[in-house]
Amino acid sequence: MALLSFTQSRALTLWRNPKRCYRSAIQSRVGREVKIHRWLIFLLLARLALGLAYSIVIPAGEAPDEADHLAYAAYIAREGRLPVGAEMTQAKHPPLYHVLAAAVGGWIGLDMGFLRANPDVGFTPDASPNFFVHTALESWPWRAGPMAMRLARLISVFAGVGVVAATCALGRAIWPNRPDLAVAAAAFVAFLPESLFVGSAMNNDTLAALLGTTALWLALRSCKPWHALVTGIVMGLGLWAKVSVAALWPVVCLTMVVRGWAGDWGPGIESRKELLQWRVWRLPVIAGVVALLVTAPWFLRNRALYGDWMGWPLVLATIDRREGPFGLAGLIWLLRGLFVSFWGKFGGAGHIALPWPFYALWAALVVASAVGWALRVRRLALRVARCALRVSRLAFGVWRFAFHVPLILLGAPFLTFAWLVTYSRVALGTDQGRLLFPAIGPLALLLVGGLAGLWQTDGKWQTADGPVAFTARCARVQLGAWCGLLAGVAVLALIFGLWLPYAPPAVPSAAEMATGLPVGRVFGEQIALVRYRWEAEDTESRRLVLFWHAVRPVSADLRTSLRLLNAQGDVLWEWKRSPGAGRFSTDRWPVGRPVTDVYRVPTAVLARAARVEIGVRPFPEGPWLVLEDGAPALELAQP
Repeated sequence: MALLSFTQSRALTLWRNPKRCYRSAIQSRVGREVKIHRWLIFLLLARLALGLAYSIVIPAGEAPDEADHLAYAAYIAREGRLPVGAEMTQAKHPPLYHVLAAAVGGWIGLDMGFLRANPDVGFTPDASPNFFVHTALESWPWRAGPMAMRLARLISVFAGVGVVAATCALGRAIWPNRPDLAVAAAAFVAFLPESLFVGSAMNNDTLAALLGTTALWLALRSCKPWHALVTGIVMGLGLWAKVSVAALWPVVCLTMVVRGWAGDWGPGIESRKELLQWRVWRLPVIAGVVALLVTAPWFLRNRALYGDWMGWPLVLATIDRREGPFGLAGLIWLLRGLFVSFWGKFGGAGHIALPWPFYALWAALVVASAVGWALRVRRLALRVARCALRVSRLAFGVWRFAFHVPLILLGAPFLTFAWLVTYSRVALGTDQGRLLFPAIGPLALLLVGGLAGLWQTDGKWQTADGPVAFTARCARVQLGAWCGLLAGVAVLALIFGLWLPYAPPAVPSAAEMATGLPVGRVFGEQIALVRYRWEAEDTESRRLVLFWHAVRPVSADLRTSLRLLNAQGDVLWEWKRSPGAGRFSTDRWPVGRPVTDVYRVPTAVLARAARVEIGVRPFPEGPWLVLEDGAPALELAQP
């Protein structure tokens, strides 16, 4: 049952017996018959399989800040210490994930030489989406740097599996008699495309999500001092993964206070004097103190190096800083970006959007969930009105046993978002849904709780012919349909968001190639320029389209250089690139396969040029490959 239904059922139970503890509630028939462990095992295996698939398909470095995270881990593995200063941008983050990555991949060698920047990356539909030129160095079997990065990605993959389990556990703690909703929330996390994308790359977001969700679950389960000790350790490790997890600390501690006050661990508080007793506050105090002790080394290091407990001068030196105030327009920009990227927006800068039907589906789910929660509120109001004579007892039950639930479901997302708004006041590029992932568990539970409120109340389906009993079989059908829908979306997102955008460019047709001027010249007995043509694009530029192919297997990463020279031989304009805008490196070319290579040449420079020539050389800056006549470059006719 959703949050409000849970609230009313617990409150009415307490109305009859206010001393009863919520953990003594009898499980419903649905709760007994829905085999949660079977569903959870299926979800964990599915998440693991999809996480590995995403990890394999995502090219190296093509996730947000992945190259910087690799550099951070490589420094730790090489130097055996943390970097100091602003030269390494990710050094502003606590190093838990990066220490683990250094331990996992350091023995192979976290060499970064395979990451070769692509100058043709762009954010328009016809631009190259990849930040790096992906050569045969990254091909299977992986070795050296690529292998180390793939191993480091496994930390995120397994952390993603853990997030699914933690979300299910959190749902079980909130709705103990409705495990089907806990499974539905876990399925949402397991198959959310953005969660799969981020959870299959080298970054600290998924580890932070795992520790944050686990801390929230422990806040609902802790009833002894050693439980609070474990909760504090998890809270501290969460901050060591990412500072934003600290936004959940007040929710964790306040939840433990409310539960102690309400009597989940005992008879409850009957007077204001008892509120001040140690048994109410001991668990949150223990958890908070332990969390501070665990994170103290990080704060002390920041204070010693940068003069600030949070290392704020380093943060400001390694981010793109916002200029001007962050007002209503900035908030709208942030909300719009968070909505789109929370569901799924891929690429190194979050610049590869999915087709619009994906977002239409997710928007429909959000609207339906909001309507469901509105219906829950209405039903609760009607029930309270019917119980007006005993409303004080009802309110007493709600206060004592249900306030920790909205603290988790509403407080965690709100504080995480508030932290993000605060950060957005000084930083650009914060409109990324992954920054809300420390609260992904509560967000998933909010969504499925609202959807459940659309059609179900008090264990019955509402139909045109009246209420029909809601059975465990109905719950299983619902879960099967829900999991099937989400899994299908995850697979389609993998295809349309990663596989197709990063695939090699299409082979040009014979008719397209026939429109160009024939050339047939071979550079270094390796690649040949078959044809080329000039095309008018706009008043500011002309398109030069080249058609290449390999005449024999190429083992080198060859780069072309298009130059415009004046009559004195001075270079007026030059563009160096991997042919095909860096989407298909030459050492992966099959012999004879045509490759299209498009340049946009400024019209103003072209008008002053006396000669246009193209040359080829290995990366980086190797000797020029000569033509059959020994010339290092080929002159092209001007338009």
